[in-house]
Amino acid sequence: MTTQEASTTTAAPPARRRRRRWMPPALFLLALLLVLGRGLLSAEDEPSTMLGASGTVPGGLARLHGVMPYTEFAALEGREVPAELAGDVPRGAHQVVVLLELTAMDPDGLEFTADDYAVDRLGGRRAPVVWASSAAASLAQGETMQTELVFEVPDKALELTLEGAGDVRLSMGTDHHSGG
Repeated sequence: MTTQEASTTTAAPPARRRRRRWMPPALFLLALLLVLGRGLLSAEDEPSTMLGASGTVPGGLARLHGVMPYTEFAALEGREVPAELAGDVPRGAHQVVVLLELTAMDPDGLEFTADDYAVDRLGGRRAPVVWASSAAASLAQGETMQTELVFEVPDKALELTLEGAGDVRLSMGTDHHSGG
């Protein structure tokens, strides 16, 4: 009888090991599905304004004139790189400059703060402003302002959108961030 008891007790651990062996991949798959589901569910229903078109911000309009890697922009404009942008960029990312134009339409004017703007990436991640040519400004009705905003974005990002004041969503196109 002791041999039978021994054989039944040794048969149980391999079955438990098999169950345990499937547990980490199952948990990983569950976590992956939760992350992907969150990204899809958090996607905005409202589409972004196309590159070059105007979107509404409190007090006026905003539009993107262009988007390009910052190194190309600085070389094209013959500018010195600001100290904030002189450091190393994280591996797998690059700096991109967004040329933003704001026009005050309301009688009360338009208030601009660079920190109100961020790049929204697919999956709900956001990239804050790294540097801005103008940190803040007040525009009177009829005035127009052009500013440069620099962000660090992934080299192979998809569907980047500039989000700003008043829930404005401006599409950044794809040419500047599809390779790397």
